[in-house]
Amino acid sequence: MLIKKQFEDITVQPYEENFKEALLGFKLNERQQIYSSLPKDVLDDALNDENRIPNVALNDQGEVVGFFVLHKHYQHEGYETPNHVVYVRSLSVNEKYQGHGYGTKMMMYLPQYVQALFPDFNHLYLVVDAENTGAWNVYERAGFMHTATKEEGPLGKERLYYLDLDSKYVSSLKLMPNEEATPYDIYIIDLIKDNEKVGFIAVEQHEQRMNISKVEVNKDQRNKGIAESALRQLSTYVRKHFKDVNKLSITLYGENNELKPLCMNSNFVEIDAADDFVVFEKYINY
Repeated sequence: MLIKKQFEDITVQPYEENFKEALLGFKLNERQQIYSSLPKDVLDDALNDENRIPNVALNDQGEVVGFFVLHKHYQHEGYETPNHVVYVRSLSVNEKYQGHGYGTKMMMYLPQYVQALFPDFNHLYLVVDAENTGAWNVYERAGFMHTATKEEGPLGKERLYYLDLDSKYVSSLKLMPNEEATPYDIYIIDLIKDNEKVGFIAVEQHEQRMNISKVEVNKDQRNKGIAESALRQLSTYVRKHFKDVNKLSITLYGENNELKPLCMNSNFVEIDAADDFVVFEKYINY
């Protein structure tokens, strides 16, 4: 049974023979070819390996705008990852269709697609060149967490990203600046899901540190993964809007604060603790 998934204005599905001509004409500029292979260069290998599935993304006119390979049980050289994993490889958007947000949509909805294709797998990985900051910003916004850095990859320094497919993630969630004035240099970031505000994050900047003072989700939207998704996206948001900030921090009070597991699942690290509080920190520029 062929699995097709529609996400907003794109459809993602496994490769079929009628897409071959479009993939042969798929183009990337010279710089992009440094970071990702052209579909025509990896398609045959994927088709001849039972552990690899080539996939295409189509726009609402049925044109092939994107391509990627899902590789089961792959082990990238230099990293120790579980055997029962799926790696995302050779992901790219045809140069002709770049600038329309297709790449971001592919990544934001990738977890749902992989779960439909491989329901027995719960570990999703990808490797990206460290110089490709545009790509890893998109990956982090999509919920992937940076878990390791390799100083000497094929193209130099590279980064390993991981996403737990068992965790809740809200693909349609967006972080938007609140336009209302706030006192004491507090910035409000609205959480927008399906074009409706479902909560907010309040942050305060202290030189190069951004402190999270409040994470609030509407009562009818709680326990749906919104807070965790927002914390995962926050790094990308802060990098974009606050150029001098290089770390996030949050102080949680009370022994059983409900945000503690969410922070841990969003790559925050505990740096201080006492009986009635715990401090988490996360570097966002590295």
